[in-house]
Amino acid sequence: MWLCISGLWAQIPLEGIAAIVGDEIILRSQVAQQYAYFKQMGMKDDGGLYCETLERFIVQRLLVVRARLDSLKVTDEQVERELDRRIQLLTAQLGSVEAIVEVYGKPLPVLKQDLRQEVRDQILAEEIRQKVTAEVKITPQEVREFFASIPKDSLPFVPAEVELSQIVLYAQPSPAEKEAVRMRLEEIRRELIAGKMDFASAARAFSQDVASARQGGALGEITRGQMVPQFERVAFSVPVGEVSPVFETPYGFHILLVEKRVGNKAQVRHILLRPTISEADVAEAIQRLAVLRTQILRDSLSFTRAAIEFSEDPLTKNTGGRLTDEETGSYRIPLDKLDAELYFMVDRLKEGEISEPERFTARDGR
Repeated sequence: MWLCISGLWAQIPLEGIAAIVGDEIILRSQVAQQYAYFKQMGMKDDGGLYCETLERFIVQRLLVVRARLDSLKVTDEQVERELDRRIQLLTAQLGSVEAIVEVYGKPLPVLKQDLRQEVRDQILAEEIRQKVTAEVKITPQEVREFFASIPKDSLPFVPAEVELSQIVLYAQPSPAEKEAVRMRLEEIRRELIAGKMDFASAARAFSQDVASARQGGALGEITRGQMVPQFERVAFSVPVGEVSPVFETPYGFHILLVEKRVGNKAQVRHILLRPTISEADVAEAIQRLAVLRTQILRDSLSFTRAAIEFSEDPLTKNTGGRLTDEETGSYRIPLDKLDAELYFMVDRLKEGEISEPERFTARDGR
């Protein structure tokens, strides 16, 4: 048995044991870290989220014990993929890697190492859950009889779930706007090279990456595979201590300063300027989506193929646009977990329908 008093969780020291399941120990620090992750991913806390987090750990540990008895294995590659997925989600949610470091109070490599065993156990628990449920045989009639036997006032509330796919196109700034921003950043770079200002001060004054700008542009220690390719290419090639040339990523135009680099790790500062998106740019993106929608409705292109070929959302394009529950990884998403904008779009659709192009702002501000 276990007992949790959610209102007191923040006053409990992180050191110590929260629960023991068989030979598996659940530390208070693990529960607190997962609780913080759930909060950052937007889960509502009405006073019971910490208790719910602990309960998930206990159920997971029960499944892990069973999985090990059944000799199930999880590969390092599976763990690494899931870790990378979580970091991508957190980066999208918080806006930058620096913000992740600030929230969790530790460098990203340390955070990933701390999460590694927990992620391995979660994958193991999911595999045994699938193995157990795959063996369950039940008929629709048995389901109806079971629910008919439950008093109506005892039926739990189960939120509706949906399976969604999306195609995302980002509005692109005009060539003239991009060139103006590039020239502005070139001017800042020239002043840095001339010694008229230091990089940290320039980042605080000009960078539009708000989270890192407060830290003088510091992103902390980055590792290969963590940032977008355009950024990494420069971060691991420019000489240490030199201001990089201006370069472009999906987020805008950057210059960076590598303060230290050892192997696949680098200590980096950057300045980001974003071109302004006009209403005409938005209208052009909407028109491109409208053309794709027409092709799909005419059966000249499937939704899945269109998402893979044209969608600009890196988290969903390779799955044919399919969205997943950020907590469970399932394609079934409870309606109450959807962003408000997406919820109202879905609420108007029937199964199999394709929406008109809709304008929205992504978590990273694009």
